[in-house]
Amino acid sequence: MLNKKIANKNNQSNQLKRVALLLESDMAFDRAIARGVGDYIRSQAGWVILMDPMTKPTMKSLQHWNPDGIITSIHLPAIDEIASLKNIPMVGFGSFSEELDGHLKFPIVTSNQHEIGQMAAQHFINNGIRHFAFCGGDETAPWCRQRREGFIEELKKHNHSCDIFEPSFNSPTNMSDAIHSLSNWLNTLPKPTGVFAFFDGWARWVLDACVLQKIQVPQQISVLGVDNDRWLCELSQPSLCSIDTNARNAGYKAAELMNQIMTAGTPPPALTFISPSNVVERDSSNYMAFDDPEVAFALRYIKEHACDPITTADVLKVTDMSNSTAYRKFMKAIGRSIHNEIQRTQMSRVKELLTTTNLNVSAISLRAGFENVRYLTQVFRDLTGQTPTEYRRIQSTPEVR
Repeated sequence: MLNKKIANKNNQSNQLKRVALLLESDMAFDRAIARGVGDYIRSQAGWVILMDPMTKPTMKSLQHWNPDGIITSIHLPAIDEIASLKNIPMVGFGSFSEELDGHLKFPIVTSNQHEIGQMAAQHFINNGIRHFAFCGGDETAPWCRQRREGFIEELKKHNHSCDIFEPSFNSPTNMSDAIHSLSNWLNTLPKPTGVFAFFDGWARWVLDACVLQKIQVPQQISVLGVDNDRWLCELSQPSLCSIDTNARNAGYKAAELMNQIMTAGTPPPALTFISPSNVVERDSSNYMAFDDPEVAFALRYIKEHACDPITTADVLKVTDMSNSTAYRKFMKAIGRSIHNEIQRTQMSRVKELLTTTNLNVSAISLRAGFENVRYLTQVFRDLTGQTPTEYRRIQSTPEVR
């Protein structure tokens, strides 16, 4: 019955569209997807979302709802059955891999897993960490491996190696076994080390293991997770630093593709990759591990004052270093000059404001320490290949465009 519905429906553009949203509401990523779909609904009239946040999606639910289209997680137990439906537009979301999900024949919006790993490595390197480790728990999915590969590849560019956590227990995981295994592993790592956990749940267990072993966080072990699950991150002790995968924007994009299929019948690309937005800094990795105290002080000063704005001369003044000495020390410590580090910090602030606020570019340029929009646009294009407006259009939802 369900397969015949589209043929029987009036496809006029002013008809109210009934779209089923199938997700796992206990997952932070899926909840962010739902918020992005909600953003799209507010910007486009004529949609009603069909979902039941209290139960797992089933074929029985779909038959009852009789939707015009389906936006679905590709990780649902019933995904193959859902995918077999005919004549119903469908868009998927989740951590796609060819080997597990390549048989699904509908468009999928997915995170760029390699970029997530690269962002984690860059975060630790910029904080002066020189020892690195990856915790993939007992997860064997390709997307976890892709995050690890992105992390390791970025580290290799800077001549760094990486320790890998190997669980000493059999799956399925329980908290006690995981923390015991993590405790043994953490004690073998050099200090300080930056530990990148493949998602926030395991990052929280890394923090718990550090507490049991009396390992100082972030001074001895810095911890970074993925998904920015706020309640999990903010209830951790110390609070958990995490990568925002930009899932909300992924949800908006999934809804946009669904509307494209339902109204124009235009087939979208098979895969749409969403880049992570930023590292949400919290206490678990808020530590700069530099041997040179003058460099450490200067970097802390830049981090706190780059957007005031400040110049190289300001940094030299507060550190009492000569220009030649500062240049030599900075190049040895981070491979960048003081000027380039100020600019990198300002760019990070610009990207954050572009994707999380609706401030215009002129206001953003002032808050990030640029004297005018023209100069900001020039620097931004040189570093990213895009104008600030182009970056915002791609990386954010309409609420902040």
